[in-house]
Amino acid sequence: MILYQREPCPWCKPVRELLTELQVSYLLVNVPKQREARAELIRATGEHFIPALVDGDVVLAGRLEHNQHLLDYLRRRHAAPAEAHAAA
Repeated sequence: MILYQREPCPWCKPVRELLTELQVSYLLVNVPKQREARAELIRATGEHFIPALVDGDVVLAGRLEHNQHLLDYLRRRHAAPAEAHAAA
């Protein structure tokens, strides 16, 4: 799992915190502030917005509620079996 982000980004911090809380191993890639300089991010996701998450074939990027779609995905993907069953 790869998280593309910038440290000062207010939408990236909750994603990092949730990954830590869920004890998920991930690679952190800090991207430049200038969107046009984010070539690696654009190659990986097709977008220049952060935060962006690549989990195998799943790519979550863009401005949808800034980060809520990433948080929802992580909670579903890494929920304990009892929690996942209760959420269904």
